[in-house]
Amino acid sequence: MRPRDIYAEIESKLPLDDFDKETMKGSGLPRWRAALHFLSVAATKAGLLVKSDGRWRVTDEGQKFVTLPDYELKRLMRSRYREWRWSHQKSKIDAGIANAVDETPPPDTSVLFEDAKEKARDEIDTYLDTLTGYEFQNLVAALLEGMGYATSTVSKPGSDGGTDILAYADPLGAQTPHIRVQVKHRDQTASREDVAALRGIIRGDREIGLFVSSGGFSREARREAGNGAVHIELVDLDRFLELWLQHYSKIPEVKRSKLRLEPIHFLAVVSLT
Repeated sequence: MRPRDIYAEIESKLPLDDFDKETMKGSGLPRWRAALHFLSVAATKAGLLVKSDGRWRVTDEGQKFVTLPDYELKRLMRSRYREWRWSHQKSKIDAGIANAVDETPPPDTSVLFEDAKEKARDEIDTYLDTLTGYEFQNLVAALLEGMGYATSTVSKPGSDGGTDILAYADPLGAQTPHIRVQVKHRDQTASREDVAALRGIIRGDREIGLFVSSGGFSREARREAGNGAVHIELVDLDRFLELWLQHYSKIPEVKRSKLRLEPIHFLAVVSLT
């Protein structure tokens, strides 16, 4: 689920009192939101939660413990979080996160940072949701151009012939391999059948495949991409945005303006002791 949907579910289903809703001075967030941020970090390091594609997902390991009483779940998260810290050879446990499992955490810049990241990603997701499939396809083509490829848009609005973009290492397409690109812009994950369909139209001797899916990929789809002799690269929304930022300055200005992003800087607190 998207964080904003999780917050809405909590507010609609839990009896939050004035203490829970009190605004924390350090982060400006309601107390329950600040606590949730710390708990989500512990759950992530414990292997129970994954934050990806602007969404929070309970892992298979986490599903095993969803029926535990809350106090046992907190104990499990605390224990696993400490194990994670020790395995990374840290000298001491971050009291802010470790103690958050038992009590309300103090204000912390990490909460502000986490909240800012989620809000920024939520804005990006909301904007991308307003784009048509053809508009998102044009963003993918712009990214490829920023990465140094020449592109040819194959599909037109409303069509779905299996190939959306062809990308070449040189303007004439003389160098191989070419990249045959399929773009899906929807909430649902791309399926194994989707990836197999792309594989079926790739000219194996001179092409590789690129599948961009804003909705991510199912496990079967990822497994399918790894099978066979023809290379198919999968790019979900997280990876797309990572590449967009990495090659941002090289994307043509007119096309870059369709997804203009600005960095936000936060203080990195470093202990000198």
